[in-house]
Amino acid sequence: MVHLNPKCNTLSHWLNEAPFQQQPTQPLPTEADIVIVGGGITGLSTAYWLTKLNPKLSVVVLEARGLSSGATGRNGGIICPGLNDSFESIAHRYGEKEALRLVDFDYINVDMLAKFLEEHSDKQGGPFDPQITWMKHGTICAWTSEIEAYDGRADVARLEQLRPHQDDIAALTAEQVQALTGEQSFKFGALQIKNTAIAWAARIVFCMARAVQDQVHLATFSPVQRVEQVGSRHRVVTSRGTILANKVAYCTNAWTRHLLPKFQPFLVPVRNQVVSVDAHPGPATRRDAADMNYVLSCNRGYQYMSYRPYDDRIIFGGMRDRTVGRMEHEDDDSTLNVTVSCELRHRLDELGLPATPEREWVGVMGNSKIDALPFVGELSTMDGDAKLKGQYIAAGFHGHGMPRTFLCGKALAQLLADQPLDDYFPTPFLLDHPTRSYLSSKAKL
Repeated sequence: MVHLNPKCNTLSHWLNEAPFQQQPTQPLPTEADIVIVGGGITGLSTAYWLTKLNPKLSVVVLEARGLSSGATGRNGGIICPGLNDSFESIAHRYGEKEALRLVDFDYINVDMLAKFLEEHSDKQGGPFDPQITWMKHGTICAWTSEIEAYDGRADVARLEQLRPHQDDIAALTAEQVQALTGEQSFKFGALQIKNTAIAWAARIVFCMARAVQDQVHLATFSPVQRVEQVGSRHRVVTSRGTILANKVAYCTNAWTRHLLPKFQPFLVPVRNQVVSVDAHPGPATRRDAADMNYVLSCNRGYQYMSYRPYDDRIIFGGMRDRTVGRMEHEDDDSTLNVTVSCELRHRLDELGLPATPEREWVGVMGNSKIDALPFVGELSTMDGDAKLKGQYIAAGFHGHGMPRTFLCGKALAQLLADQPLDDYFPTPFLLDHPTRSYLSSKAKL
């Protein structure tokens, strides 16, 4: 069963008093050149790039709830380039050249997203100000074992060898980590990624929506029930009516399996829990949160935290590894896990921070189970199924969407507009990459 509760009970800090959350007032068009399913950062990125590539196209975005109500409106708001696996593992799988392209892609994405926001965001607060803040000390990925530290240092050494002039990635000693964080339990050092920003991520989506709203039909509270082939076109059936489209793009991330059951073994919904904490100095605070000019990640990403200087808030998430099944194969973001709630509070107290959250919520990630890379491309390229021609996907960002979705949206727009992909786009993301033969209906699962 797929859960898309329109009255979600775990209101995210990022969606409080947000725009584009109202019921639609305009009827759906009956036809469109392109229908994009999903109104998060991938869907709106795709819509934005389509207006740039071919403004004559008629484009409709269909969202089951309000815009950015999925992962982008519920994440930790961290923009940090990097890999979801060790560099050595990626290089072994794809070759060093492609591994470096994967690293570079995240940096290009972050840079181009920042340029988009320079042009299209507000700077004085409000729902269109993402409050981008670059962290002085970047992201500190604390290692929690000798093995993790050994592998991490080997990755840094290899990258330094291949890119001797890069200075964004560094290996820190335990003493350096303890001096930066004030946390003595980090005994194995850390990976530091200096090019890191924090943001009110949902507002990035709202900026995109504002940029395209005069050219693109944005339909909230219009859940798609099914897509049917009608000749060379596609009938998109929603709760509010039907649209006949030339092409359909699925930007549905964790909820992809609802419309594309074929992806069920490979694209897994995973719940994650997050709290926001008032970090103003007070009796509950044993350390000054304002000193936290970094993002902290540890336990291989199962814990992450950042301080928001513009409103003195700490955003802390994770701890799903403390549950049976790690909340995998779960897509209900309307309820909280009590075990995780207790663990989050306990860890905040251990860090000398207030342990009474203002808000607590759940978001659902779309994890790419086989290779931790997103799926991008035309569905028919998986195994030549003519019935899937004209249907496309960009989903499965594995909790790493902020440094990838903007340009994956561009790549999807290029495919939809019959234009070539940029040279920097990583080919392992594509459905027809040789390493993704498991997607073929002929593959043995």
